[in-house]
Amino acid sequence: MREFLKAEYRQPIEVIYFIGIGGSSLSGLAEMAIGQGFRVEGSDINESDYTRKLQKLGALVHKGHHSNQIHTGIGLVVYSAAIHEDNPERQQAKILGIPQVERSHYLGLLSKVFPQTIGVAGTHGKTTTSSMIGTVMLQAGYDPSISIGSRIDALKSNARLGESDYFIVESCEYVDSFLETQHQVAIITNIEAEHLDYFTEGLPQIQASFKKFASIVPESGLIIAWGDSQDVLDAIQGITTPIWTYGFDKKNKWRADGIIFDDQGNPKFNAYKDNQLYGSFTLKVPGNYNILNALACIACCDYYKVPLASIQNSLKDFGGAKRRFQFCGEANGVNIYEDYAHHPTELKVVIEACRNHKHRKLWVVFQPYIYSRTYYLLDGFVDSLAQADFLILNDISSDREENKWDIYSEDIAKRIKAKYQTPTVVFSKFDTIVKFLADNVEEGDLVLVAGAYNINQVAYRLVEVLKEKETKGE
Repeated sequence: MREFLKAEYRQPIEVIYFIGIGGSSLSGLAEMAIGQGFRVEGSDINESDYTRKLQKLGALVHKGHHSNQIHTGIGLVVYSAAIHEDNPERQQAKILGIPQVERSHYLGLLSKVFPQTIGVAGTHGKTTTSSMIGTVMLQAGYDPSISIGSRIDALKSNARLGESDYFIVESCEYVDSFLETQHQVAIITNIEAEHLDYFTEGLPQIQASFKKFASIVPESGLIIAWGDSQDVLDAIQGITTPIWTYGFDKKNKWRADGIIFDDQGNPKFNAYKDNQLYGSFTLKVPGNYNILNALACIACCDYYKVPLASIQNSLKDFGGAKRRFQFCGEANGVNIYEDYAHHPTELKVVIEACRNHKHRKLWVVFQPYIYSRTYYLLDGFVDSLAQADFLILNDISSDREENKWDIYSEDIAKRIKAKYQTPTVVFSKFDTIVKFLADNVEEGDLVLVAGAYNINQVAYRLVEVLKEKETKGE
């Protein structure tokens, strides 16, 4: 990477400065840069586990964005999409003539260093699928480099720098950032209407972007796509690169059948390749959606000749990516989980997974994320969330737009009550949610706390409160 950046910017680069260094993706890229021998500096508004880890690895991390933190010794500034031109550090870098690149472009440069880059894209499932592939290939001795937007248990990190040609990348479609990377294998888990603040023309525009993503793959590579979705099939139609489809339908090259679930909703299934039994698999992560994620992983690893036994053993032990149906604790006979789900389809499948989990009553706590998403996908949120036995809504959170749509969580609640009569309340404060749950849940209940922002704090606070009540015998 050092020689590559030297050629790209026509000067040696010793120090890379990351603005927003605590972000889920940028922190991983910073960690990889340390492994590549660069001196790493950066800044973030808040301290986090990511920033603290980077400091332990030798990075200089500043709290807050200030112009005096940018100096002439810096060779390259990398910034996240949330950092705009008026940021004081970007302005100072411009004054000093320091090259600047957005995160996705830097990731694209990094992908060119690895001949076998695997890009995992999709409206949903890309984090888990890429985490599965990374875990399997790592444990099989393939020594891959990995960049994923969530912590993986096998790494205790969201990134690693390996010595091989393999690079597994979580490829995000937002603002077309996934078009920056070069990849030998592309995986498309699904395509739905999402990020409509950017994809203003809706699904056709999104499909066109995914077609461009798939078209990056050379004819010597492979596209692995969810074959049960006509939207996915339409997006890749006409592409001449070899395509492997996967799903539940027999028309797919890879399919799952013979599915059974245990009391926690975790599945066992048989995988078939070209309608011939390939192997049996057991997962520690629940739901049909994770069977699909596993199938995409199995197909990719088979393509790279990972032994079947290695795939089976790794997937059997795979505990999921952080904030993906993550078990938070149990107290007073109540199981509490949290999940990153923030799209109607994600909520639908994770609630279905909860239904497969042994329980008495299902309580769902949801914090909508982004006003535009809530407005445009309102009907989908209503239909998905109404499947709870009792629903608690928090206020809509948004860190990138104002509420131009005049949309509120109360709008979701009103529609759910009118259409489904599902008991629903709206609370603005986390403490109020925790107290309400602690006063009302009973032994055998299951609580799911969902949302992409900070609502997961409710899950851990609830565990603490319930354990205190358990200790007191209440």
